[in-house]
Amino acid sequence: MIAITRPPAPAFLADPVGKWLVETQKAIAHYAIPGQTVSFDFVEYRDTKLKDELKKVFVKCAYCESMYDHVYDGDIEHFRPKLQVSEKSPKNPGYYWLANDWDNLLLSCLFCNQRRKHVLYGVTPLKSYGKLDQFPLSDETKSLIHHTASFAQEEAVRLLLNPCKDKPEEHFQYDNNEGVIIPITDKGKKSIDVYVLQRVVLVKERKKTLLLLFKQMTRVKRELERFNDDQSVDQQQILQDELDELKLFTKSESVYAGMCRYFVRQFLSENHLI
Repeated sequence: MIAITRPPAPAFLADPVGKWLVETQKAIAHYAIPGQTVSFDFVEYRDTKLKDELKKVFVKCAYCESMYDHVYDGDIEHFRPKLQVSEKSPKNPGYYWLANDWDNLLLSCLFCNQRRKHVLYGVTPLKSYGKLDQFPLSDETKSLIHHTASFAQEEAVRLLLNPCKDKPEEHFQYDNNEGVIIPITDKGKKSIDVYVLQRVVLVKERKKTLLLLFKQMTRVKRELERFNDDQSVDQQQILQDELDELKLFTKSESVYAGMCRYFVRQFLSENHLI
């Protein structure tokens, strides 16, 4: 996971007569009915116009950093669940007023977002995992229950990393053999669990990238050694070209850039290249 800069909301979401705000107001009125137990039927967040805007921001899964667009269109993910929250008792309602809120919407792969059966790295049984309607807090009494409530208290006890608000590099380290994510904070650990970031197939894909990354580091180190013996302009350019290739792994649109940045930072520091 990497930090993502979210641009301002598209103008159509703020249109007071636009269907997104109209639906939100209907949902607020729906849940204002005393004793309401029927879930509101949200449909407008699925509009391709909105999804196209999200695709400009999330070119890969916001959570696991896998590419999805060549085989799948991605899930519109509600960071705070819209209908119910599994940690709440009773579960209904969820954050219904945020169903069409730009800051609450991300794009993710179906494996991070939906409930699916997975085998986790180091864990044998096949079990169901996935975010779905989870939104854990370190203090559930701070959970928002109304559309006029302030976010401040809940944000202070939020346990899931939001790539548009947090710095994931402060919460994760990585194993240099298998590409397994190592949590270094409670937020990191809970996010790994909820987003299923240790599913075996994902770990294998990260390892493939890790091996390619380490091969490129070897090339850089070789050319650095040559440059130390021959500080010619030509050799300097060769070294720079290999460094540029290495840094491609860390670009925001590259798969598993969070892991790659972790190891590239170490490599550049150890070899006095920064």
